[in-house]
Amino acid sequence: MAYDEATQPLERRVSIQDITLREGQQAADVAFSIPEKVGLAAQLVDAGVTRIQAGYAGADEETVSALKCIPGTVVSVLLVAFRDDWRAAAERAAAAGVDVLMVLFRVAPSQLAAMGITEARALEQIRSAVAVGRELVPEVSFDPSFVTLADPGFLREVYSAAAEAGAQRFGVADSTGVASPERIAELVRMVREVTGGGAVGVHCHDDFGLALANTLAGLAAGADLADASVLGLGERAGNCAIEELALALQVLYKVDAGVRLDRMTALAQSVSQATGVPIPAAKAVVGADVFSQKLDMHVALTQRDPSLLEPYPPQTVGNRRRLRLGVGTGPVAIKAKLAELGLPQVDAAAAAELAAWVNQTALGRKRGVTDAAFAEKAGGAFSQPLSDQPSPDRA
Repeated sequence: MAYDEATQPLERRVSIQDITLREGQQAADVAFSIPEKVGLAAQLVDAGVTRIQAGYAGADEETVSALKCIPGTVVSVLLVAFRDDWRAAAERAAAAGVDVLMVLFRVAPSQLAAMGITEARALEQIRSAVAVGRELVPEVSFDPSFVTLADPGFLREVYSAAAEAGAQRFGVADSTGVASPERIAELVRMVREVTGGGAVGVHCHDDFGLALANTLAGLAAGADLADASVLGLGERAGNCAIEELALALQVLYKVDAGVRLDRMTALAQSVSQATGVPIPAAKAVVGADVFSQKLDMHVALTQRDPSLLEPYPPQTVGNRRRLRLGVGTGPVAIKAKLAELGLPQVDAAAAAELAAWVNQTALGRKRGVTDAAFAEKAGGAFSQPLSDQPSPDRA
């Protein structure tokens, strides 16, 4: 498929709903305090992500109230409509000032059986929860879970029932992360057909590493809202990463989701600091090494024109370019690193000797050479053969 043909369906406005504070907190080792949630939400709004999922109706009203103090924030919560206290939970969320009530109901046969709920009862409760929600809050979204495991016929029934009850948006959730991009696209088209072209959101998990691909496929098929979390934090393998989604939409698909890309790295660092979850060096968009070069011919190419190797400039996402030293480093990188560190330049022979030391040290340690180790080495005299000079990193 040609590039223009592939991106044609996305030539329209789409929105991103942040789920870091709710789904992200369901990651194994994540726990946000209320002040941390407010701080992260403020950063999200500053970055242009104004629709924020605060948590669950009936449980997270304190968070809802706190987030509503941030100007421009649209706060949503999930209403678990298969619980007995769903009506009271909806009323508490509305009293706290929530903007969007997302009615959640499990729709896969195995899930309904485990709860002892018949399809008829499920349809009845879905209609009731949506109708009550419409009386309480400005927007009601119907967001069934385990959609990709549901019976196709029953799935059409539940979306139709929600639409008849007044739902204004409809979610497609791949709760177990088992769908392909083609399957997500098929489901989005089905939902739009059943609901008469209703607004659709997608919620994808990354168990097969397809969360971003599935989310983009859903948007291309007609969805206009996508759930995403900072660094892809979420249960199990996590969810679609907001920094990856925003960048792909704007750069690859030429779609404005209203996100300030230059805020992405700082936002990721804030979430990492709040959660203690480290950012992998090679993490797309925001990782420390995604704009790094160490191979000598690539360093030379980057010095000539970074766009020859980089798909987008690091400043686009608030990141920066880094010169690393390791296996594959040569004289060009050595001279560039000396200049970067403010160290005196050396002649060709000394540069070659330093490059050989870097390669030898990196191979021996099975990792790159730090700037500190290189500076210590470069600052010394080259009076001994390399083989006789121990690496300062081996202490």
